[in-house]
Amino acid sequence: MTNSPKLARQQPALSIVDDAALPTTKQLKDTELPLNFFEHSSLETIELFIQHLTEAMILVNANGFIRSCNQRSAELLDCPQVSLKGQDWRNFLTEHHQARYDNLLSHDVQLGTNCGQPVQHPAQETTLICASGKAKDVELSISYIPGHEPMFVMVMHDLTHHKAENQKLRKLAATDSLTQLANRRYFDEMLQQHWEECTAKLRPISVVIIDVDYFKVFNDQFGHIQGDECLRKIAKVIAGIVPTEIGLAARYGGEEFALILPNHNAKMALTIAQKIQQGINNIRFTDQGLRDYVSVSASQGIACEVNGQFRTSLAMVCAADTALYRAKADGRDRINTSL
Repeated sequence: MTNSPKLARQQPALSIVDDAALPTTKQLKDTELPLNFFEHSSLETIELFIQHLTEAMILVNANGFIRSCNQRSAELLDCPQVSLKGQDWRNFLTEHHQARYDNLLSHDVQLGTNCGQPVQHPAQETTLICASGKAKDVELSISYIPGHEPMFVMVMHDLTHHKAENQKLRKLAATDSLTQLANRRYFDEMLQQHWEECTAKLRPISVVIIDVDYFKVFNDQFGHIQGDECLRKIAKVIAGIVPTEIGLAARYGGEEFALILPNHNAKMALTIAQKIQQGINNIRFTDQGLRDYVSVSASQGIACEVNGQFRTSLAMVCAADTALYRAKADGRDRINTSL
């Protein structure tokens, strides 16, 4: 039995090179080398990769000009893809973000020159100004690729739809479904915010609490569906008198409503309460099939913080609530201001 021949590992052929013909390290550093085949291939691969992504992406050189882009980025920037290439990408930034990203990119180039390593930045929210002039909020992430021709790969995620959905959800979370006024949770949140702002600037702030008189009787006599429509009509009156630029109107609970009136003293708050009183008294329900004489009224309590009367916003609300109950005790359909 013959022995199997041993596999011999192939050795690389040796070559003799004249050391004098090789460039020195200093010569390599001082001489600007041409873009080699590998770098050409890498850039071509990146550009091809960009074209097939569904996410908006642009390739920017160290001078800030767009080297390559995909169709999704052109759609995001409202600019034809063919004309987007070669533009200065900073033209699509707001003035605030231009300086910020100029510093960031120049820092990356310097860092890449020193260590030759890629640099990645986490995604941050940025506002872009599209070719159409429309502003869009995007999530922008940047990766720096060092090399003979340094490049920045920028990925942009459009936040327009995401923000619109979030805004819709926030509005739903803050809105009373029956009356479309603010709900109690949002009222409490905004009261504290307005309280802090007004007291810090030594400006007045008032709260008005409104309670529909004999609402239980109205519900018992005409039914809850008519009662719900009654509350909607009252809410419409209040919203018309207290638009968002003046203050906040909320359904406080049940048949109670509440107002936050920043920068309003007691006299100004009383004027608004009187308009609401008149508006509620004028409501009629003939469109709901009720007789013309059917009407409703409301009692109101006002409290105002001007010169440190109340230590907290809650104390001011309690004072308004006390004033409301005095108005009801005095015969209803009245407005009472806290002492």
